[in-house]
Amino acid sequence: MQAYTSPAGTFGFWGQKKLIIWCLGVVVAAGIVLTGFFYNRYDVRIHADGKEMNIIVRGKTVADSIKKANIALGERDIVEPSLEAKLKDKMEIRITRIIQVSVTADGSSSNHWIPVGTVKDAVDSLKISLNPGDQVIPALGEHLKTGDSIEIVRISEQYVDETVKIAYKTERRSDQSMEKGITRVVRKGQEGLIQRTVKITLRNGQEVKREIIDEKTVRQPVNKIIAVGTVNVKTVSRGGTIRFSEAVSMTATGYTHTGNNTYSGIYPYRGVVAVDPKVVKLGTKVYVEGYGYATALDIGSSIKGNRIDLFFDTEKEARQWGRRTVKVYILE
Repeated sequence: MQAYTSPAGTFGFWGQKKLIIWCLGVVVAAGIVLTGFFYNRYDVRIHADGKEMNIIVRGKTVADSIKKANIALGERDIVEPSLEAKLKDKMEIRITRIIQVSVTADGSSSNHWIPVGTVKDAVDSLKISLNPGDQVIPALGEHLKTGDSIEIVRISEQYVDETVKIAYKTERRSDQSMEKGITRVVRKGQEGLIQRTVKITLRNGQEVKREIIDEKTVRQPVNKIIAVGTVNVKTVSRGGTIRFSEAVSMTATGYTHTGNNTYSGIYPYRGVVAVDPKVVKLGTKVYVEGYGYATALDIGSSIKGNRIDLFFDTEKEARQWGRRTVKVYILE
């Protein structure tokens, strides 16, 4: 009987060899795939925006984990380790947000990029020194966001010694030995003195508060005393008497005809006097020492204040009178 020879018998050796090689290739490829599947798989923890996130990521770098976590990064944000760092299992990744804030301090303002955090964190980061009493707006514990402003208000105190004057009072005392309207200084006044220690509070160099810390009187004030005349009756020449409301000391001069009427429209005569209407009203009856009774009916450009011009019928009389200080009595 003739034996059957199969193709395998002819090619069996080479066919089996190819099969073995193919199987080995499959095994190696599977191993590579499985190795990549298991060994590129990392368990990492990401700290960002005040939260923690645990993720499983298959990749090579920290950037892959950030992408996997779908976290958007700002241009200046800081990632630790760096984005290019190789991933490791159980790796801790931290993202620090960088924000821009405006800082006003010591008379100037400027913008700064700083890590997100509290106002205190910003002050520390920018190395801004704070003195006791300084105010920080917002408060140090407040959290910042981009675009916020920080103001440093410098509060300082100064202590100064100062001398303050105490005003004296004026006492008016009736004096029956003097005519009404006449006064005399009996005693001059003197201001008192207070020595003070004052605490001055400054806000950014500007005074905002004063507080008296200590004070003492070093000299008491001395009141001024004025004697005020009360007598309103006077005996005049030839035994007559006059009653007056006020006696005024005035500088008296003389004048005579100029060809013009008086300010009140009448032709002048002896007994007409020119006055300052602010001191003696026009039409007022007066008695002038050394001249006699008169009526205020005229004014003059040089007659101001306690000045009076007495009319005389002749230039000679006016010149003889000259310039004198007299008492003028305002008659009742």
